Amino acid sequence: MLKVAVIGLGRFGSTVALSLAAKRVEVLAVDRRAALFEALADDVAVAVGFDATDISNLKAYDVGAMDVVVVAIGTNFEASVMVTMHCKSLGAKKVVAKALNEMQASVLRQVGADSIVKPEEDMGARLAEHLITDSVVDFVELPAGFSLRRITVPQEWDSQTLADLNLLGDKHLNLVQIHRHIPAEEEDGEPSIEMIPLPNGAEVLRAGDRIDVIGPDHELDKFD
Repeated sequence: MLKVAVIGLGRFGSTVALSLAAKRVEVLAVDRRAALFEALADDVAVAVGFDATDISNLKAYDVGAMDVVVVAIGTNFEASVMVTMHCKSLGAKKVVAKALNEMQASVLRQVGADSIVKPEEDMGARLAEHLITDSVVDFVELPAGFSLRRITVPQEWDSQTLADLNLLGDKHLNLVQIHRHIPAEEEDGEPSIEMIPLPNGAEVLRAGDRIDVIGPDHELDKFD
């Protein structure tokens, strides 16, 4: 079972914790404020209050053994930096940190964050994507039990061509577009996303690519 620690239980952190728990992820929810962690106690595996900037507390709850740590501290950027550093030093496999702006994102990357989330920007992009996707689905009129979704390419598909995978034949998935993360060429540069519409069979997928596919819900649900 996937194990995730969510540190900081404001609106963003609590939403992440509850959404993960609903998908049967083992969640450790952490905040110093009793009202916040107690509100989640019945819904997550463990809800506890402690100061996450104190590395001894993180060690006590074995945060370094987590598959993912979400640092969702909103108002205290110094604490967010310290917690991110501590989690990486303890060996957490992946640390996702919340940033309010690009300056914060840059600092968090420098201290070890594997991924950055900027909730307001991401929500705006997701809303736009949702509106566009809805319009496409309405136009195509997909039958009941079928959806257009964006999923992440799993590790076992890495370095395989679309012809080898035979997604349409084996899984009844029709790939519409690939969204590929391209690292920045310069040290301080911004990463970009390459979009590859209607790729041919020779296209090689990479683990972590995001792909738009149309297919039966029972197949798409496997990627949630």
